[in-house]
Amino acid sequence: MPLKTWLLAIRPKTLPLAVASIVLGAASAGTVVPGILVLALLTALLLQIVSNLANDYGDGVRGTDGAERIGPVRVLASGQVSPLQLRRAMIQVTAASLASGLALLALALGCDVSAWLGFLLLGALSVLAALGYTLGRRPYGYLGLGDAAVFVFFGLVAVLGTGWLMRPELTATGGWAALVAGLLSMAVLNINNIRDMAGDRAAGKRTLALRLGLHRARAWQGAVLALAVLAAERLMTGWGYVALAGLWPLAQGFRLVLTREGAELNRALALTARGTLILTTGLALGLAAA
Repeated sequence: MPLKTWLLAIRPKTLPLAVASIVLGAASAGTVVPGILVLALLTALLLQIVSNLANDYGDGVRGTDGAERIGPVRVLASGQVSPLQLRRAMIQVTAASLASGLALLALALGCDVSAWLGFLLLGALSVLAALGYTLGRRPYGYLGLGDAAVFVFFGLVAVLGTGWLMRPELTATGGWAALVAGLLSMAVLNINNIRDMAGDRAAGKRTLALRLGLHRARAWQGAVLALAVLAAERLMTGWGYVALAGLWPLAQGFRLVLTREGAELNRALALTARGTLILTTGLALGLAAA
């Protein structure tokens, strides 16, 4: 498969969300172990790629990504890869994520059996969540549960899990950080689902945005962003105020959500992802320097 096609399949523009969650989780622990941080980032990125490949495959075989699609090109629906090629890619990247995750646990947990069991369970759930969004008989993305899953895995699991691997304790700082990362990830997914409402309706993909309807989905976007900013305020200290620079792209993205539809929301997606990365990186900088 050509490199250009692989890049379309893995969706590089979505990967900063995984980076943001891990970096913020590490900083919230109050101590950063470089080896654990690198392996946590690698594992999270691989799981995000698994999810993206599975989403391409699941929506492609169901016909959700049809000719009328207004979002980025999908490699299966556009005929650039075969279902077999995409399945093989999913298997390979899933195997790589498992290897990276096991190396992470070996480094962080040593011989702590009880901790191993807990994180192995979280790892298995993370893989199932990555695959189950659009795969299986009843993919949860088609039931309107994608937003909740994003909050849990990009927020609670990624942030609190990374923090625990750095320092085995749960803190209020970690809780606020998990809220920020989870809510902002939900905001990105909600824009994606508002943009795709027409196609999802035709394909029977009942996302939360579709269930709410356009006006309430827009209001929900505002509520999620407001809650994320309020949670972020609890973490701002010292250098952490650099995070305020992320508010401008978030606000610009929200303005587009309120006034635009369809393909014009691709710009809102990019702005919201950028604002998320800036805000969380700023918060992480402040926490690490505190």
